[in-house]
Amino acid sequence: MASGFGSHYQGDVARSLEQWDLNKKRENWGWENKAGLKDARFSREAVEAVGCRGKLCMVNVKGNALKEGAVYNVGLDKWEDMPVGMVAGWNGPAASMDEDEIYVIDEVKGRLSKYDGEKDCWVKVIELEQLKRAEHIAAGRGKICAVSAKGERIIVVDVRDKPTRFWEVEPPCGLEVVAVHVLPRMISRQH
Repeated sequence: MASGFGSHYQGDVARSLEQWDLNKKRENWGWENKAGLKDARFSREAVEAVGCRGKLCMVNVKGNALKEGAVYNVGLDKWEDMPVGMVAGWNGPAASMDEDEIYVIDEVKGRLSKYDGEKDCWVKVIELEQLKRAEHIAAGRGKICAVSAKGERIIVVDVRDKPTRFWEVEPPCGLEVVAVHVLPRMISRQH
């Protein structure tokens, strides 16, 4: 958990980073302080961090606003500057596919892009009217799931297929979707 904001704002909390390590034995579970951010600019609004290749990537503002980015190197317990191309194209909700690739949806254009770390740029995967106003995305097993239109629409994009396929999933009747998650396939075991 990195940074924080709210009615009880405190500068030290806004710069903080803490980790809960599930790999430890249960009796050793607890929050552990990590290297803090250099300043409190990341406490402006709640923005989800994206884990990729041993690093945690985050920007300080949602959408197409001017923003700053930061990258936390987990192995070194150190904050780094986000590459210029990465922060420039981070124009909407982002998610990591298997902690190996980062995808972002430009919520104004409806463009789904994948980050190319070698070239420090975003590569367009598909552009869809249905992805405009995307508010939240999740990625897993080759699929990007996006919530848009104020929770009234769920779009699934299969990024492994060529050409890229997509379809819409009807949200539960009478309910507003606030987030989606791609869970591992659940298999019942017969003993």
